[in-house]
Amino acid sequence: MAHVKPRHPKLTAKAFLRDLLFTLGVCLAIVLWAAVLWAGALWPSHVVYISCSKQDFARQDLANLQNALKLYHSRHQRFPSTEEGMREFVKRQLLDQVPIDPWGRPYGYELHEGHPRVWSLGADGAPGGEDVDADLFLEQR
Repeated sequence: MAHVKPRHPKLTAKAFLRDLLFTLGVCLAIVLWAAVLWAGALWPSHVVYISCSKQDFARQDLANLQNALKLYHSRHQRFPSTEEGMREFVKRQLLDQVPIDPWGRPYGYELHEGHPRVWSLGADGAPGGEDVDADLFLEQR
């Protein structure tokens, strides 16, 4: 008895569309799965971000200002004078605007004995204080 080869189905438009839609569906499922995993990896940072206090934001601002001070000093071999203040960072395009603390007041700045000092007066806006009213300082040495 002779061996008969199985027939291969012809690739029809209907079969082509079915295979194409299946492939696109699989690709979409993979992309969605990756997006869910990526969003899940970011979720804890959002939770931390939401739970941060204003003092934490002020400390982060001070760290960013410290970086701006270092960059300014590396470019100009000096720190801005007290009179120039942080407007100099905006003028030199190191910052988009003069930074405002989380309580809506500009950060203080002075050049003291050649070293910059940056501060926020805390929630009460007055020198001193405890807890949320405590002053936050950055002194570049």
